[in-house]
Amino acid sequence: MWLSAAFALVLMGAFFTLFSYDLEDVIFNRLVAAEADRSEPGHMPGITTYSGHASLPPWLRERLAEDAPQAEYEVSTRGHGHFHVAVRPGAADGKPRYVVFDVTELTSTTSHLRRTSGLLLTSALLALLAAALLGHVVARRLGRPLEQLVGRLREEDGALPEDDGGVAEVRALLEALRARDERIQELLERERRFNRDASHELRTPLAVAQGAVEILELDPPRDAETFRRLRQAVSQMGLLTEGILWLARERRSDERCELLRVSRELVALYAHLRQSDRIEISIESAGEVLAPIPAPVARVMLGNLLKNALAYTSEGRIVIGIEPTAWTLSDTGVGFGSVEPGQEGFGIGLSLVERLARRFSWGLAIDTLKPHGTRVRLTWDCTRPDFSSGEEYGT
Repeated sequence: MWLSAAFALVLMGAFFTLFSYDLEDVIFNRLVAAEADRSEPGHMPGITTYSGHASLPPWLRERLAEDAPQAEYEVSTRGHGHFHVAVRPGAADGKPRYVVFDVTELTSTTSHLRRTSGLLLTSALLALLAAALLGHVVARRLGRPLEQLVGRLREEDGALPEDDGGVAEVRALLEALRARDERIQELLERERRFNRDASHELRTPLAVAQGAVEILELDPPRDAETFRRLRQAVSQMGLLTEGILWLARERRSDERCELLRVSRELVALYAHLRQSDRIEISIESAGEVLAPIPAPVARVMLGNLLKNALAYTSEGRIVIGIEPTAWTLSDTGVGFGSVEPGQEGFGIGLSLVERLARRFSWGLAIDTLKPHGTRVRLTWDCTRPDFSSGEEYGT
C-alpha cells in the first residue's frame, strides 16, 4: 500500500508540474500571437516590436535564427529573462517582424513549485493516513474471523466457528472447510467401522485356534518344532488383531507399559526368526521405562519392527536401546531402501506401526546407517499429560 501510494504521488506530482508549465506556455504564446496579429500592435504592456533580425537585442539574436519561419517561440536567456516571441512577415521592406513578450515577471510555475510540492506532499500524507485507517478497519473485519478459524483448527477436535464476520470470502472458506471436514469424518468413521468389524470377526477363529493350542500344550505332539511355530503364529495373529482394534478405540492418556519388559518378551518370542546363529540380539537400558502407550499396542509396534530387522539382517547385531523418551532399534542388515528389487516392502507391519504411532502421538524416524544397516527410533513426550500432539510423526 505504501509503495503504491508513493508511486501515485510521484506520478501525480510530475503530471501537475508538466501541466502547469505547459499551460503557462500556451497562454503566453496565444497572447503574443494575438498582439502580433493586431492591425495596430502596442496595446499590451511588456511587448516590444522589432523590425528585422539585426534590430533584436544580442541575447535574442543568438537564440533566434534569422530565417525562422512564421510561428511563436519560447526563448530563455541567461541573465536577461524569459521571452515569448512571435515571428511575422515584414511590411514592404521585406524584413521580418518580431513581437517580443517579456514574461520574466509573469512566470510563476517555478516560483510556486515549492508550495505546490508541499501541497502535494500534504495531500499524499493525508491520503495515506486515510488509506491506513481504512485498511486497518478492513483488515480487522476480515482478520478477526480468520484468527478464530485458525485458532479452532489448531485445537484438537476444535469445531469450526459459526461467525464469518459478514465477509463473503470467509463464509465461502468456512463452507468449504465444513464440507471437507464432513468428508474426512465420514472416511474416518468408515475406517473405524471396518477395523472394528474385521478385528471382531478375526477374534472368534483366533480364540478357537488359541484354545486348540492350549489343549495341545497339555499333550504336545511329537513334532515339537511345528507345534512351536504354530503357537507363535497364533500369538502373532492375536497381536496383529489387537493392534488393528486399537486403531478404532478411544485413546486414554493414563495407559502406560514397561518397555524393558515388553522388549524382553518380544526378543524371546521372535528369536527363532534369526537367519543364522551369527546374529546377536541385545537390549541396552539403564532401567525400566514407563511409556505412554498400552502394552498390547507396544507389543504390536515393537514386535513388527523387530521382525523386520530379523528378516533383513543375515549377520551382525540387532540392538534395542531404551531411553526415558525413546525406543531405538538398530541393525546391521541391508538397510532401509537398499533391498533388492522384488524383495522390498514391510507389508502391513510397518504401515500398522506408522498408524499406531500417529494414533498415540509418537514420533517415528527411520534412518539408513553407513556402511549398511537401519535405525528405527520411536519417541514420545512425557511432559504433556494428554500426548495430543503428533508433530514429530514423519520426521
